[in-house]
Amino acid sequence: MQENRFELFDVYTSLICKSIQKIKGEVMHTYGLKSAHVFFIVQLEGHEEGLTATELSQAGRMDKAQISRVVSELTHKGFITRIADRGQKYKYKLALTESGEKIARELDRLIENALEYVSGSIPRADLEVFYRTLFTISDNLSSLTEKPEALAALNC
Repeated sequence: MQENRFELFDVYTSLICKSIQKIKGEVMHTYGLKSAHVFFIVQLEGHEEGLTATELSQAGRMDKAQISRVVSELTHKGFITRIADRGQKYKYKLALTESGEKIARELDRLIENALEYVSGSIPRADLEVFYRTLFTISDNLSSLTEKPEALAALNC
């Protein structure tokens, strides 16, 4: 079972990621956007005061280059705007524009429909255990990759 566990985890997490990317790509294509834009729009929704690039980076565990690229694209297309923070030129928060909010509402509806489709038949208690376990695995993997001594210990 031990060796099978890794194969199952690896294969199924890869399949899930590919399916999610495909869905995001197809949905966002209708708006002339890319799947990478979904995260930003969803994160900024409900934050009228905006979020900084650093806050977005931390939430999505993305590097600053990707943040900068997506911010530039979404700003250029008119879906997000920069809000100056206390009049400082380089300190700003990002917020959705009216058209960005419209897409966010549509994404909410699409996400809700997709979640209902893929997990509607799974009891709520099972989903709670699944997500709690998934978060733990994700945090543990992140911790493992961020600690050179932990990775070195695997090579015993």
